[in-house]
Amino acid sequence: MDTKQLNTFRHLAKSLNFSKTAAELNFAQSTVSAQIRSLENELRLTLFDRLGKKVVLTDEGRNVLEYANRFMRIEDEFITSLKGDGEISGDLNIHAPNTICVHHLPKLLTNFKAENPRVNFRLRAHYSTGRAFKELRSGAIDLMIVLEEEFDQNDFNVEVLRPEEIIVVCNNSHPLADGQPVSLDDLKDENFILTEPTCGYREIFTREMLKHGHKIMPNMWFENTEAIKQCVISNMGLSFLPKIACQADIACGALSRVNLDQKFDNQIKLQIITHKDKWISPALKAFISTLKDAYC
Repeated sequence: MDTKQLNTFRHLAKSLNFSKTAAELNFAQSTVSAQIRSLENELRLTLFDRLGKKVVLTDEGRNVLEYANRFMRIEDEFITSLKGDGEISGDLNIHAPNTICVHHLPKLLTNFKAENPRVNFRLRAHYSTGRAFKELRSGAIDLMIVLEEEFDQNDFNVEVLRPEEIIVVCNNSHPLADGQPVSLDDLKDENFILTEPTCGYREIFTREMLKHGHKIMPNMWFENTEAIKQCVISNMGLSFLPKIACQADIACGALSRVNLDQKFDNQIKLQIITHKDKWISPALKAFISTLKDAYC
């Protein structure tokens, strides 16, 4: 077993397509097939089920993939540690939700890349938090940046950078946009457009409404906060979103903040999470330091 076989296996596990994997690696398709067959023979495992033209990872394949990701990550870390030319370099795989990618990271990444041009980023904004934890555990991603209630995870290092306020917003022409105090009871009959059911700030809002005897059933939900905002701007309903995601739209008059007269814990935490057993590369260490400088 060698790293070329593991790399080919990882690509095929992602694409589930021999011809696509061959094109990505600039191999002949027969080479991909031979490497996978050799790896399966050496491990004495069936890594893929061949269902006609389809390829599907087996349970054994999923288990091997987790270790392959770790192994390849260690190889990258080893090579990086040997370069020793004084300039930080390497690849960083980061999970961050859409709100953070849009409103937190662009300026920060621009400044970081100006100082560290040899650090490359791959950002994943479409994962659920549960999937992101799984990817972090397997070594497929290096760092999670999340907007959630504070985590307590034994397998991970969790650092809270700062709290973020979550607010109720509406279209500027909506009756609730007049700035008058509004109770949670006043919201019970409103149409709501919310984030996905597992989103931390949706859970905060629905939990608070339940305390007041109201079960919120959104008429729509999206995984993308920008899509939600556009629906609210179109006067299709209200939403409960991070203040940072709405500030520009409030400033230009497209959205209004609903003036709630009841106090409740409407804050979530901006947090960074790494695996407790992961080697922190110079690139990751520098990026974490940049995040702390910006938000702590």
